[in-house]
Amino acid sequence: MDRAGKSFTSEQPDLFQQLAQVEPEYRAANAPDLDVRDKLRVFLRESAKLAQKHGVSRERVVERMNLCLPDGPSITPRQLNGWLATSAEDRPFPAEMLPAYIWATHGNLAPLEVLTGALGLFVMDEQEAIAAELGETILNKSRLAHRERNLRKRLGG
Repeated sequence: MDRAGKSFTSEQPDLFQQLAQVEPEYRAANAPDLDVRDKLRVFLRESAKLAQKHGVSRERVVERMNLCLPDGPSITPRQLNGWLATSAEDRPFPAEMLPAYIWATHGNLAPLEVLTGALGLFVMDEQEAIAAELGETILNKSRLAHRERNLRKRLGG
């Protein structure tokens, strides 16, 4: 018996195994609605506004994008404005430009999160990934310790 007076056995379902059995959106059998064009454009514009509040104009965003795309086609302010315009349904923002845009707007990940979120995925930076791995390691260690205790009990020790 544990502290609360309830016993736990190894036959009880493991929460983490149950969570692992949940089918993510990107593997769904039926086609989910993944049209993120409008939402993406909203967050791209918001990134530009936030950058502007921090003193980075759209022209400077273009310059910064071009800095990190030295071998690619040169971006113009007109192109960027066209991609961000509310009426630009016929001019979607090119996915290959997104990393440069995120860097140019000082790391606002919201546009990338729109894309990953549609699939039920999350964006994590390196520190968050390390913390998640550490948490998983701690949980695994706890599960193994629990399993060891059960095996020792079964052996009579």
